[in-house]
Amino acid sequence: MSFRYVAFLLCALLCSSCDFFSYSKKDNGKAVDTIVDFTKVDEFPSFGKCKNLLNEARINCFREEIHKRITESLQQYNFVTKNSLDEEVLIDVLINKDGKFVLGKVTASDIVTSQLPELDSIIKLTLEKLPIINPATKRGIPVVTKYQLPIKIKTE
Repeated sequence: MSFRYVAFLLCALLCSSCDFFSYSKKDNGKAVDTIVDFTKVDEFPSFGKCKNLLNEARINCFREEIHKRITESLQQYNFVTKNSLDEEVLIDVLINKDGKFVLGKVTASDIVTSQLPELDSIIKLTLEKLPIINPATKRGIPVVTKYQLPIKIKTE
């Protein structure tokens, strides 16, 4: 009978959880904020003359400056079309972490694409001529940002 009693206790010990015997580690580490919204940046990209402005003024200065520079550059080209155009083209501009402009996607209607097939390459050259700017930052680290620029094309 004592053999059965010992076998039962041994079986109960083997089947029981090891949690009774484990030691818990004390976590002395500090809690770190690991939730980061990567769709928003802390500082927006800026040209040299916009760098010292505050948030909303800095964004407006950047928009005005990029529109002005691209418009001036595109007006140097003499576009010839068969029919008159009054279209809008959307350009996705990437500003990499070094502050260089890179052409993303050009969204244009079929009419614009057929009448101005060289538009993509002209826009790419225009963006390459832009100066290096201060990139956007997230937690003090330069990050890539995307800017969508609408361009109105009107020819007669």
